[in-house]
Amino acid sequence: MNNKFPKLPNYPFSWRSIQVEPILLSGERITIGAIIQGVDKALVAAKLISASKLKKVYGNEFGSKISDALSICVNSAEEFYLNKSLTTEWTPPLGGFYLNNVNSSVAENIEEALMIAASYCSSFSVSLDSERVNSIKPNISAPESWRKSIIDAVRVKNVDLAHCFDKKVAITGSGVPISFGFVSHNYAAHFDAISDIKSIQHSLVRAQSKLWQLDRLRDNLDNLFPPEECELLIQTPSKLEDREADVVNEFISELEYEASRRELGIYASSSVDSAAIHLIDKAA
Repeated sequence: MNNKFPKLPNYPFSWRSIQVEPILLSGERITIGAIIQGVDKALVAAKLISASKLKKVYGNEFGSKISDALSICVNSAEEFYLNKSLTTEWTPPLGGFYLNNVNSSVAENIEEALMIAASYCSSFSVSLDSERVNSIKPNISAPESWRKSIIDAVRVKNVDLAHCFDKKVAITGSGVPISFGFVSHNYAAHFDAISDIKSIQHSLVRAQSKLWQLDRLRDNLDNLFPPEECELLIQTPSKLEDREADVVNEFISELEYEASRRELGIYASSSVDSAAIHLIDKAA
């Protein structure tokens, strides 16, 4: 008898959402962050909503304050749970923020676990973005198109670096080998792209997972010679109206903050050639 059911993912994980009560004592809470912990103790703490979305909902000043406060809480949660189980109770350092109950599921790896948790526990549009992206089903995703285009451009300009793309590295605490966009003796990069403004929530969560992977690569105990520099190379839309450009610029600034707290880099460009030249210069 043939079993036609798909294979069950073999990476158990747990997560707890971080909620905020914008109007104190109102009892109305929204989920804007999450802490995800894998069975192998891999840990990712992430923001599930961009600063631009918070400003759109709560106004520029109040939205900015919530975003800044969320960053503080995410950093605090990550430091607290590095060597603790999610069943341990953490108290957010700022008033108005709360930790929700422990939930569990299975995924292929910690990156997919973050996306699943974001889809299930986000009060805003992460789950809707995922449904919209999956329903469209393009022949090739924006991040994949960006990655392939950079590979092609680098091969033309410096074929000696071609073997450095799509490297799989076994990372301590990740569960399975992780595929990185580019890894050389001194430089590593992941690739991502903003397909459109409407899916920027989804892009934020995905980019944070890739920053976590780069962080683990650099600090991997099994790697005697870790890359000196790690970056996320992200493609931005080339033609935007002023309002849309402001949203993208704010999004990049937010990613730069997330990268800086891990001592990683962000390179944003709409040009494949510029990104390829940047990569070649860094890997030289």
